[in-house]
Amino acid sequence: MNNNKVISLNQNGEHYYKQGIKKRQQNNKKEALNLLKKAHDKNPDNLDYLTEYVYVLAENGLGNEAEHIIIEQFVKDGYDIEYFYILSQINIIKHDANKAFLYGVQYSNHHPDSDYDSTLEEMFDVEIDDEKELEKEAERFIGQQIFQHLFMNAKVDDSLAYLDSLPVEIQEESEFRNLKAMAYLFLNRFDEAEVLLEKLLEDDQTDMHALSHMTLLHYHNDKIDEYEAYLKKLEVVEPLDDDARFKVGLVLNFLQKYEHAYKLLFPLYKRQKIVNFQLLHALSFSSFHIGKTEESKIYWARMQNFNPIDEKYSPWSKQQAADKISAIESYYLYDNDQHKRLLGLFLISKVEPREAIIGLPLWDHIETMDDYEKLYVTFLFQGLKLVRLGRMHIGLQLLYDLSFKDEETLLMWINVFHDLYEKYKEFDDVETYAAAALYLYPADRKLTKKSLSEMFNTTIYRLNKAIDKIKQI
Repeated sequence: MNNNKVISLNQNGEHYYKQGIKKRQQNNKKEALNLLKKAHDKNPDNLDYLTEYVYVLAENGLGNEAEHIIIEQFVKDGYDIEYFYILSQINIIKHDANKAFLYGVQYSNHHPDSDYDSTLEEMFDVEIDDEKELEKEAERFIGQQIFQHLFMNAKVDDSLAYLDSLPVEIQEESEFRNLKAMAYLFLNRFDEAEVLLEKLLEDDQTDMHALSHMTLLHYHNDKIDEYEAYLKKLEVVEPLDDDARFKVGLVLNFLQKYEHAYKLLFPLYKRQKIVNFQLLHALSFSSFHIGKTEESKIYWARMQNFNPIDEKYSPWSKQQAADKISAIESYYLYDNDQHKRLLGLFLISKVEPREAIIGLPLWDHIETMDDYEKLYVTFLFQGLKLVRLGRMHIGLQLLYDLSFKDEETLLMWINVFHDLYEKYKEFDDVETYAAAALYLYPADRKLTKKSLSEMFNTTIYRLNKAIDKIKQI
């Protein structure tokens, strides 16, 4: 066959783009979505492909996901105002007149020659009396949207910088002071957060956002009495609007008050008043913990459209991890043998996701353990630099990574290591000593010096010396 006669599709996405536009014109929205996604995936920097893709996303009922993609691109492109037009059009498709209008106002404010403001007035049958106030409202609304996007995507420093770029009179409004306090909380800048929150609550004792953030502040600072007092206020006071319901629901979900959180958040989802990553994440966890597992999986699946997250962080995977941690705790951490307790702590640190350990009763038991074991916990979870335990850990990690994960082998290494350390104190070649220990105590494995030297990246000469030293202890 003459390969020159083989006709290949254009690999830059143009073929998919043209076919997608054709399907969209034929009102075949699902097929159009598949084709335009392929075009965008092949050429993600092509604005035409991106624009048509998000429009057809919105036409398929995925308008919130479309907004997320465009705001992400808006931030990536240095706050290019052109994206406000696309966001306005997306919300026209969604039949969200308020957002469509406000994005459009901000776009036309920067592009007065576009005549888009006249289009908006005609489309929504409105007359703009106070243009300055309307522009401020648009700036206020978009400021909240961009902050939330940056914050939700773990760009907290960037979200603070963006707040600081807004006009001073907008920054001084309670909503934006609350946003700044929330960012301070997540950056562990607790003193600055407290100053803001105290002033907010002094201005308005019923400010649900400030109450929520102050509850979190006391929680993080371990001020138990204050935390419980504020938590009672949150659980008793009925939020006045959807935004407050959303904020309180998120906080209660974080504090593991799942039933109350679900009652606040589910109506927002049902009415499609707010659908974003935070809401879906909170609903996935709250519904799972009140026994609605299948519903939880639906929220988790839809959440992937906003920000894909590995399933190991899902509520069911975290619960499985928590159960595994509890089983390890029960089997190892109450044993009279300290070395076995150290092994238990190591095994707990290997459970994924590591966040599953947060909030478990395990921490109460750790507080009762010996200082030596507490040091190892700090080493494992907070990165404390330690010499003796650090070297012991290197050996454990090597064995574990090489699939020598059985209890007998790992416990053998902890025993051998401590005997070695008692006699020789300083020795750096942990890899060779781990190999030597495995050679002397193979646990029915057929291990040669050659295979071990290759596995542990050492030499047979060094291995023999280590074997001799272990034999002498």
